[in-house]
Amino acid sequence: MFPHFDVLGNLRYGYKRAAAPRAIGFDEVIALLGLAPLLRRRPQQLSGGERQRVSLGRALLSQPRLLLLDEPLASLDVARREEVLPYLEALRDRLSIPMVYVSHEFEEVLRLATHVVLLDSGSVVAQGTPGEVSLRPELRSIVGPDSVGAVLDSVVTKVDSERGMADVQLGRGTLHVSLREAPVGSRVRIQLLARDIILATQSPHALSVRNALQGTVAQISADTDQAVLIEVDIGGAIVLARITQSAVEALDLRVGSAVWVLVKAVSTRGHAFRMPATEHASSGDLVRTRPGPPSR
Repeated sequence: MFPHFDVLGNLRYGYKRAAAPRAIGFDEVIALLGLAPLLRRRPQQLSGGERQRVSLGRALLSQPRLLLLDEPLASLDVARREEVLPYLEALRDRLSIPMVYVSHEFEEVLRLATHVVLLDSGSVVAQGTPGEVSLRPELRSIVGPDSVGAVLDSVVTKVDSERGMADVQLGRGTLHVSLREAPVGSRVRIQLLARDIILATQSPHALSVRNALQGTVAQISADTDQAVLIEVDIGGAIVLARITQSAVEALDLRVGSAVWVLVKAVSTRGHAFRMPATEHASSGDLVRTRPGPPSR
């Protein structure tokens, strides 16, 4: 940002130099990014998150055909990232501008992406929807074993506003999640980390775990540190579970085995985000079990 201009001057700099006709309006960008209270401030009077919002606004007012965002939140702490991410979601949903977003933070990718390209040492090792890439073995070496988990799209079927809980349809079953301000019928994106999943070979009862989804073992593959990754089909949706090899043997698990997938409702406590509007007709949210380590 130009230090001798206030926010308004910085925004006008890009706008005045844009070729006509201007498809993105000045007032539209100010409203979209919540910049009205900042217009008379100087750059040194802004927080890191506010500076990023102004920089985004100036880029938009130059009337780009494509936005290239190379780790735009890398210099911000967690609180400032949380401040800026909803505005990036609004850009994605309300402006028809393609965005190429580079990040090592998998949470940002889950929140924003409609298509993921996974890079390792400069080479493409996997690509597809977030759900497809979440099941690819190449992801493990990049995000680390604790961040591996299935990403699933679902629909809110019931809301308990008093408790901040909601029921979402997942495969043949229903998942109780910690989720606020998501109306019935809205779409949600859920990530269930493999480390948080418990498997049972008998119908569970008298447990504090509220979520028990019936499924069938679809695949068993070796993981790190004597662990095993189990893919469970719960009716058209795949859930990943990480358990020990000894547990596989004790439960006599094999492809085709009937199992119950147990998920604590509190494990799904996290942020609620809109899903990409390009994937469906109505806006939705993303529920994440918990943040994972940096990833690409």
